[in-house]
Amino acid sequence: MTARRRKRNKNSKKVNIPVKKYLPYILIFLVVGFLIYRVVLLLSFKVDSTQIPKENLSTDSSMVNTLFVFEQEEKIVYMESITYSNSQENILRIPIPTDIYVTEDEVDSYPISSMRAVGEFLDYNYGRNYTIEYMSNLLGLKYDNYVWIVDSGNNTDEFLSELSVWSILFNLQFSHNLRDNVYSNLPILNLIKEVNFINQSLSSFKSEQMNIVECCVEEVTLSSDRVRRQFNTANFDKELSKYISNLVSREVERERVNVEVYNGSNITGLASKYARIVRHTGARILRYDNAPHLYEETVIYVPEPGSYQNSLTLIRDVVGNNVKVRNERPPFVTTGDIVLVLGEDISN
Repeated sequence: MTARRRKRNKNSKKVNIPVKKYLPYILIFLVVGFLIYRVVLLLSFKVDSTQIPKENLSTDSSMVNTLFVFEQEEKIVYMESITYSNSQENILRIPIPTDIYVTEDEVDSYPISSMRAVGEFLDYNYGRNYTIEYMSNLLGLKYDNYVWIVDSGNNTDEFLSELSVWSILFNLQFSHNLRDNVYSNLPILNLIKEVNFINQSLSSFKSEQMNIVECCVEEVTLSSDRVRRQFNTANFDKELSKYISNLVSREVERERVNVEVYNGSNITGLASKYARIVRHTGARILRYDNAPHLYEETVIYVPEPGSYQNSLTLIRDVVGNNVKVRNERPPFVTTGDIVLVLGEDISN
């Protein structure tokens, strides 16, 4: 019996030794396999960037504007515009209430929360594009980036704190919720990089917040029992001007450029629209008006280009880098350092 027991123990040891020996290698293999799997998922993480044409976005890096939009059940529930300046080390946050109305005509009036639905009504699959374009025109800001999150339940602070390579790799619930629900002009790795930079800026830059409700929203009485909160564009521009000087790059600030904008197209209102956006880049608008005659092509006149290189870059970014630049004065009386004449091509 003793001999049999020893033989049984010996055989038992032969079975256990390989398991103990290879167990660490098995664990390493499983961990490495999981990491490879998650990295592949990260690299294959698709961000839908088909909604907004790239030419509608800014490429200037001196003052970066990003619009964050959060949607639930096909309604916009939260929106925020964030602008930062590397040169001035300043960042401005503008939370935008989604219950405010943005058009004065009561028949066609709708709140920001319904903006995507309006865009879809006008043209199928156009809702997000319509919203980004409308908000750009409403605020007079050309956006470098947009981030649109669907059915996440987050706001900007939560999204900024959660999005990282680590969260995509290891927070399975977060990455699952985000997958197929994020729309941006930035691929996922670039988006993570930009979010990380914004987080660093919020902690290291001078951070300011503009309160739209206090300055730019007024209550309009429609009837004895109906009151509507209405966005006031003029008040917004006035309030934003208090912050712009802290966001303009040092190079543009030193040039102290004076700009004139003229509408040489058949579309009314283009001069004021573009003058407003140019003003929000930090340039001083001397005048905007109609041009004395129609122009087929948009032209930027810069008599002294060497003195206003940085300002010219900003204005070209507003109207498009393919616009013609002439180092001369236009064929009518002007006094601006840079004169922008909007032609028929820009209306198209």
